[in-house]
Amino acid sequence: MRMIFAAGAMALAACSAEQTRESDLPVEPRVALIGACAASATSTWGELSVRAESGGDDCAAATVRITISNGADMLMTEDYESAQVMTFADAVSLEDMQRRLGEWITPAGAMTESASDLPAWAATDEQPISGEFPFYVEEGVDRTAYEAARTRDAPLFCYVQGMESLACLVYENGAVTKIGLQSFPG
Repeated sequence: MRMIFAAGAMALAACSAEQTRESDLPVEPRVALIGACAASATSTWGELSVRAESGGDDCAAATVRITISNGADMLMTEDYESAQVMTFADAVSLEDMQRRLGEWITPAGAMTESASDLPAWAATDEQPISGEFPFYVEEGVDRTAYEAARTRDAPLFCYVQGMESLACLVYENGAVTKIGLQSFPG
């Protein structure tokens, strides 16, 4: 009886320790994107790998995913409905989707490359402003943290995440963090 009680206590302790470890894990892998509109593209952001994928039976209604990893660990992943992202809103074929995935993660032309490129957040403003378009900071990012990232010149990656906005991520201390959204005319 003592042996059964000891085994039960050890199992309970192992379960509790496993729950603690699970909460410390990086982003969970998502379900594979498959179907007639399954495509992918890869790019780099400094030392990180950026992967774009799509999947679904119809490219006009596909799911698109962006994943950023450091080779060993997935640091960030996000899924979107293609019809809700300007880059993919009118994708018509697998070939079209393939091209758009590459463009999504490899923006052409001048693009912000560091947090210092983000608009300043004046102490008198409620949020950073870039011309007439506000920058909406991510929940939990205050002015002090935002301006500190700008001052440190943290690596920045922005990608279209809706019909009228870019999601902007910073990479510091081995972690990718969403700093906010930059609005633009749609």
